[in-house]
Amino acid sequence: MDSNQRRVIALAAYGIALILFAFFFAKPFWDWMTWDQRKGTFDFGILKVTTRPAFPNDAKAVVVGLILPIVLAATGRVIEKSKPS
Repeated sequence: MDSNQRRVIALAAYGIALILFAFFFAKPFWDWMTWDQRKGTFDFGILKVTTRPAFPNDAKAVVVGLILPIVLAATGRVIEKSKPS
């Protein structure tokens, strides 16, 4: 495999990692962070009901949105820097 092929594989891994991070962690985190309490909370005096989205800490968000992108980026980096055989 020559350096151009390794670079293409690495860029593909980086791109997939970025897309997974954006869709499975960054977007839910942004929704959680920018939630507006005035628009999304029903206050009934004794009971307060909120519509704030959950913090993205479920298994799918962590594994697919954080761990898998790190593994893909690291793999892409290793492939990109490997010496030709």
